[in-house]
Amino acid sequence: MKALTKETWRMIRQNLGNVLLFELLYRGIVLPGYLRLANRGLRWTLSMAGYSYLTASNLADFLGRPWTLAAMLALGLIGLLLVELEAAALITAFQGSACQQKLTPFHIFWGGIHKSAEEIVKRDWRLGLLLLPHFFWVNLLPVIRCLSHIRPVNFVLQEMMGNGYVTVLVAACMLLCAKPSFLAVFVGFECMADQENFADAWKKSRQLLAGKYWQVAMLLLVCNLFSALAAVAAYLLGVFAAAIFVALFAERNLAMAVLLSVAERIEQTALFAGGILLIVADFAACASVYYRQGCRRCCRGRQRVSYPPRGSAARGRAAAAVAVLTAAGLLYILDMVYHGFAHTDDIFSGTQITAHRGSSRSAPENTMAAVAAAVAEMADYVELDVQLTQDEVVVLGHDATLKRVAGVNRVISSMDWEELQELDVGSWFSPEFAGERIPSLEEVLDFCKGKVNLNIEIKNVGQDSLLPEKVVRLVLERGMEEQCVVTSTSLGYLEQVKLLAPQLRTGYILSAAYGEFDFGEKVDFISIRASFVNRRMVERVHSRGMAVHAWTVNSKSEMERLRLMEVDNLITDYPVLAREIVCREEATETLLEYLQMVLR
Repeated sequence: MKALTKETWRMIRQNLGNVLLFELLYRGIVLPGYLRLANRGLRWTLSMAGYSYLTASNLADFLGRPWTLAAMLALGLIGLLLVELEAAALITAFQGSACQQKLTPFHIFWGGIHKSAEEIVKRDWRLGLLLLPHFFWVNLLPVIRCLSHIRPVNFVLQEMMGNGYVTVLVAACMLLCAKPSFLAVFVGFECMADQENFADAWKKSRQLLAGKYWQVAMLLLVCNLFSALAAVAAYLLGVFAAAIFVALFAERNLAMAVLLSVAERIEQTALFAGGILLIVADFAACASVYYRQGCRRCCRGRQRVSYPPRGSAARGRAAAAVAVLTAAGLLYILDMVYHGFAHTDDIFSGTQITAHRGSSRSAPENTMAAVAAAVAEMADYVELDVQLTQDEVVVLGHDATLKRVAGVNRVISSMDWEELQELDVGSWFSPEFAGERIPSLEEVLDFCKGKVNLNIEIKNVGQDSLLPEKVVRLVLERGMEEQCVVTSTSLGYLEQVKLLAPQLRTGYILSAAYGEFDFGEKVDFISIRASFVNRRMVERVHSRGMAVHAWTVNSKSEMERLRLMEVDNLITDYPVLAREIVCREEATETLLEYLQMVLR
């Protein structure tokens, strides 16, 4: 055991920097790209099934739809290929370590491409299916933690784990799968490094483990446990350092919200880094056993790593694979740039927070100052009211007249854009905002792209209005359809929006709610007065495949009540307070309070 541990460390140390660099680049591009693809696939399959929300009532029907099955199969196949490519690259890296070779990240990647291409040519799909559970077991803790943040998956897990029989069945299945996965731990090395066929590789893997089951198991357990503990320690240290920084420098009213947001980012980073450490340590441990005990010819002749590979056919296959991956990466980057970098999918998160008319307690409502304040206060969405000027410019404004915010008793539709720009809509709020102007929706969209999501409420100004069409056009021109939702008290407006852009999510605003919530395909969620929200209503709306946004939620008790009822979005004048309630963690809160007491 001691000798194998030393050999594992030698394996890791030989190409450590380049292996970590490869993993950072590979996972840094592949994981976000794959998650974005899965996000789009889920949205598409939900829309094909006629739903916008996954619930207990529609889950079985959703999973049984042919388009859902096809999308899941396609995503599964892509995931399988990506896992096989990563495994092949790591096998290449540790094959080089066994032969005392220094490999660059390019050689590691190219070797992975070449080995994966060879397996695809052999048409032996069993290797990929065998590697998948191995990756799952190695990354079990990060995977579980990540899945808990993905609403549809977490929902399914909670439904399953709520049933005792299902829990026992899942645990039994996992244990049954663990044994064959362990017995086949060297199959990837036999197939990819030693060019064996799958059947012979399976047999040799079991032979290699004969008499060393517990020794190998303990080596893998120690390596994985050490990597997991390192990631946990890094997370705790990061949170502690962030808490000190926040306690010293952040404004007291923002401190908790800032720390919770930063802690979430630290956790994501720790999970990402922990996943890399776990898989690198695991493959290094496997390689140390394999090359020490099983492969005596590992550094002779063709077994020695030499990439790019020789031979026109091999080069052609590898170059084609590199071209496909490069093109996919470029398309992903372009897509992110075009649609913005903000996290925009409320299906994949818990209760979200919308700043009402911007952060309307920090700045005058429906102004650029209020929008900027909402971004600074970490709101997930900014809710805005839009109307149309006499010369057909879409501008922000809530009231029927401008008397309250500008002292002018005129409606927006009776004034031109240039006339509106002469009005001061900030002085009524505070002298600090004197001179604040009414912004156009175009200005707000340009400012918010990639920063924050928008809830654009189209004020009902008559069925013949061009307002819905103009709002949709402005959103689509900027590629912000994933970053915006459109709401209105007019079902006719929402129907127009869906006809013009079916991909845009729409919300029907209700002051009260009775009876059934069946609005057809023109409504994706309801936006309702918070006092009318109860658990039964939320369950009924969710069962229809729609989400629930509650307005205007300003008290702690009401925020907590709605969070416990799993309302999807809280529309509030106090986004910072809502963030504290929704994301509150007692340990983090106690740490911050203690540090504030000590440091101030």
